[in-house]
Amino acid sequence: MHCFPVYEFHDINAENFADIEGILKEYGGDKKWNLMIIPFNEGVQPSVLKAFSQQLLEWKMEGHSLYLHGYRHKADKILKRSLLGRLALSLTNCESEFAGLSKEDSKMLLTKALQEWQKLNAGEPQGFVPPAWYGSRMLFYLCKDLGFENYNSRFTLWNKSKGSRFSVPFSTAGLPRPAIPIVNLCEKIYLKIYKIFNFLPMMRIVKHPAEGSKCPH
Repeated sequence: MHCFPVYEFHDINAENFADIEGILKEYGGDKKWNLMIIPFNEGVQPSVLKAFSQQLLEWKMEGHSLYLHGYRHKADKILKRSLLGRLALSLTNCESEFAGLSKEDSKMLLTKALQEWQKLNAGEPQGFVPPAWYGSRMLFYLCKDLGFENYNSRFTLWNKSKGSRFSVPFSTAGLPRPAIPIVNLCEKIYLKIYKIFNFLPMMRIVKHPAEGSKCPH
């Protein structure tokens, strides 16, 4: 059985969506992406928000999937966090928005994220992915209770109908420059093997805006 990787593009928002559209076109129309959308739109001009909403609908019509990707993505430092949560903030430049939060604060952020999402008029999100993949079992169950069909962590893809599957993400976001060629080489090798053997962990090719338009295979 010929296996294909899952393609993900993270950190899409009202400020960068036009650039992302150009990058996706460079990748080619044959790839269907899971697009991780940051819904926070405070201060966004109405005309820009309208264009962003229209672009989201166009992506859906093209067969891409829209995922809710946090609230602001950037963590609110005022919220109380566990020791591990504070460590996660230091490791991710405060990008791990949900790391180490209580159930109450996690639910509060999820509610705000869904409220912002509704303003985009893009239908229901296909799933939820915590920023920087720093979630928790508690956050997973909160998302299930809210009716999300999918939930992605760093090494797991969960679907309401299919359950959980272990995955291997390939991403160069935040890595030191010397490490990037190594990750890219590993990605190419794993992709060749993955296309042959369907028992391997699901491959995910993950891109971020800062990585530019280097096309995956």
